Amino acid sequence: MDMLTGTIFQTAVNLISASGSAILAVIYFRYVRLDRPPVGVFNSRDILMILCFLTSLPFLYLIVPSYVLTGFLILTFSSALYIVLRPFLRPRYLWLLVIFLLAVNIMVTETLLGTRSGWQLYWVLTDIIVLGAIVGVSNLYVQGGMRLRHVAWFALFLAFYDAFFSLVVPISLQLADRFEGQPLDPSIGFTIGPYSANLGIGDLLVFTLFIVAAYKGFGRRGVISSLVIIAIFGALIPSLSPLVVAAFVRTNIGIVIPVQTFFGPVAFVTYFLLSRRSKERSMAQWLSIQAAEGHEPIRVTRQRPATTALAANAQTATEVRTN
Repeated sequence: MDMLTGTIFQTAVNLISASGSAILAVIYFRYVRLDRPPVGVFNSRDILMILCFLTSLPFLYLIVPSYVLTGFLILTFSSALYIVLRPFLRPRYLWLLVIFLLAVNIMVTETLLGTRSGWQLYWVLTDIIVLGAIVGVSNLYVQGGMRLRHVAWFALFLAFYDAFFSLVVPISLQLADRFEGQPLDPSIGFTIGPYSANLGIGDLLVFTLFIVAAYKGFGRRGVISSLVIIAIFGALIPSLSPLVVAAFVRTNIGIVIPVQTFFGPVAFVTYFLLSRRSKERSMAQWLSIQAAEGHEPIRVTRQRPATTALAANAQTATEVRTN
């Protein structure tokens, strides 16, 4: 396989995956309002708990049997897809769609991966599922009160975490091998001929969290800044790095890149620069601005047409008080 051509293909896949998911997450945040669980707003303790949970999962993935891993992924993606689709579909249709997507993905994995078209169908189905999951989860967190400073510190920690478990203790490499050809691979990717590339769900979740929180906190300036660093330091530079960093290349096996090692420090600096020019807005302030401008988002409560307006106003008032 030609290294340069493979790198170009990987760059294209990662750029489309990172930028596309980030833009879709912002659009979703702009037009859809999720029901918030009655747990108050996010704080530093919540972020620490999420961090511990996410960083410990890779070790669990490596030791559980394949059927347990698949079951866990089914549960995870079912919950995430429910979150993102609930404002648009009634539960009966929502669950039918979720079951269909997951079942077809598993069926294709078990029966068609020996063919080129089978791999391509597999990645299309997987990409739809993962994209929906990260858009829903990132919006749930940010609409629940997560701020850009939380995401920036999270990304900075992952920069060191990614580097250590890629270059010192090769956990990331083992994870990449474990998920290859498994149902519901938690990544977005594609394959053409001998070339295959994918970007993991953890990296994509950090990107979507960062841009949505930046949009909420700093408006258009936050979105533009986020898109630039996601494209350059989340996709382009990491994808091109194997051309100059031999440690990322496993001969005749593949390439594993610690994306957050490139993105995390730049994300933290970007937050610092944004926050120096203006104070980060809370979710309550964002809702107040949207209400003042007459923007009416899609809500889960639209499924109760008789009380839609009243419920929307009451929820907005509650959010303003609790944030």
